[in-house]
Order: sequence, then C-alpha cells, then structure tokens
Amino acid sequence: APGLTNSSSIGFDLSNTFEAKVTDKDSTKTEPKKVMLLNNLNFATSYNLNADNTKTLACSPVRVSGGTQLFANKMNVNFGATLDPYAIDNSGTRINVYNINNGGSLFRMTSANMTLNYSISSKENDKSKKDKNSQSQRNGGREDDLFGTNTDLSDNRKSQFNDEEPEGGEDAISEFFRSKLPWDMTFAYSLTYGNNNREKEIIGNSIMISANADLTPKWKAGISTGYDFVQNGVTFTQLRFERDLLSWRMDFNWTPFGENANWGFFIGIKAGILSDIKWDKRSTINR
Repeated sequence: APGLTNSSSIGFDLSNTFEAKVTDKDSTKTEPKKVMLLNNLNFATSYNLNADNTKTLACSPVRVSGGTQLFANKMNVNFGATLDPYAIDNSGTRINVYNINNGGSLFRMTSANMTLNYSISSKENDKSKKDKNSQSQRNGGREDDLFGTNTDLSDNRKSQFNDEEPEGGEDAISEFFRSKLPWDMTFAYSLTYGNNNREKEIIGNSIMISANADLTPKWKAGISTGYDFVQNGVTFTQLRFERDLLSWRMDFNWTPFGENANWGFFIGIKAGILSDIKWDKRSTINR
C-alpha cells in the first residue's frame, strides 16, 4: 500500500558568472576586453510547503559556492559556505526560530571551505590536456591524482598514468634523451571551517601534492601525498610505478600506511583480444 506521508517543496538555484570589461592595452582595438572575475557563483536552497510551523523547519540552509582561475588559468580557487537561517538551542539543536529573531545575524554560517589548486608541467606549451581520471570521478573522487588513482580491476591494460603509447620506436627514445624528462605536478591546499554547534573551529587544514614523471622512455613513476595540520599526520599516500614491455605492460601501486594500506602488482598483454593473459596479485586490506 502507498505510504501515508506526502511531500511538497520548492527549490531555488541561482547560477552566475561575473566578468569585467577593461580597456585593451592594444590602442588599435576599440572594443573593451572581457576579464573573467568569477567562473561561477551559485546559491541553492529549498522550502518545504508541508512543514508544520510548530515542529518541522520549512527553510533549508542556503548553500553558496563559487570559483575562479588565477595566474593564466593555472590556479583554480574554489570556495563554499552553508548559511542556516534558523537558530540553535543550548544543546545545538536547530529550533523553529529565525536566527535574526534570536539576537543573531540574518544567517548563521555553519560551515565553509576553500581549496586552491595549482598545476605545473614540463610541457607548458602543450595545449593537449591529460585525460581525466574518469574511474575516480565515478567513485566520487577527484579528477586529479591528489588522492591517488583508482585501480580499475575490470581493465588492467590501461595505464595508471593515462598516457598514450609512444610512437617512433628507437627515434622516439633518442628524442627522449635529447629533451628534458617529462613531468607534471599538482599542488593543492584545503581549508575547512565548522560551526554547527558554535564551535567556530578549523576542522580541516591540509596541503597535498601529486607528481608524475617519466624516468626513462619505458619507466614511469608517480606519488600522491600530503599533510594534515589539524590531525598532525600524513594524508592518503600512494606510490605508482609502471614499465612498458612493448606488447606487455607491468605496473605496481602501493599505499604504504593508513586504514587502506595495500599494494597491487600486474603484468599482462596490452592487446584487448589477449587481455586474459595476465598475472594480477593484490594484498588484502586489513581493518
């Protein structure tokens, strides 16, 4: 039988971009130049039409988020905050009294966060971008390597570094040694503020780094790690190694410590038609 409850709510979501028009340094141009100030600035909330004025709180907290890019689009800056219109009692429970009517401001900021992300590479002039870590995004992770890369057990023929196969054989190897070692590096800083129960504390403060490098034309290595200044400890750390064996590929990834400490080794044929010819060994995660 259908349930006896019902729901009826109105959602509100506003998305904005902010640009400025400035005079171009080129005096021959008559049209002003557009400069992006904020790539996005979003506001979201909802209202429960079925809320009982004496028991249920009708208004949801307002979520504010935004982001911009700095330093020739190399640094991404993202920020967010949660604003609650209701006050709380001495036990920290939200009550059906607006915060402004309880001697406070219009909204009570319960949380806020900010992240800075800066990437550098040996190929600054290379317009092509590295493929996104789609497997990580499907698992709710990040598209970069700051928290390591997910191991897709369904297809171990794919490289951990999302690189295309080198072309040109010996000529490509010679060109490799005549040029600098290819590498890329991503730095990130994350700051989180919590104030659900008037604690007004920094609950997250960490710096992270992810780096990948081609040690030789056939060897690749990468590391993801960081440090949490609140917990005073190292964040999730992963080491990645890969060897190109022409028709075969061998890789090893290792998470040396933490609750998810584990390692994995794989060697197998790259060709999809022979993908069953492989040897795969992984450790058991001990909790």
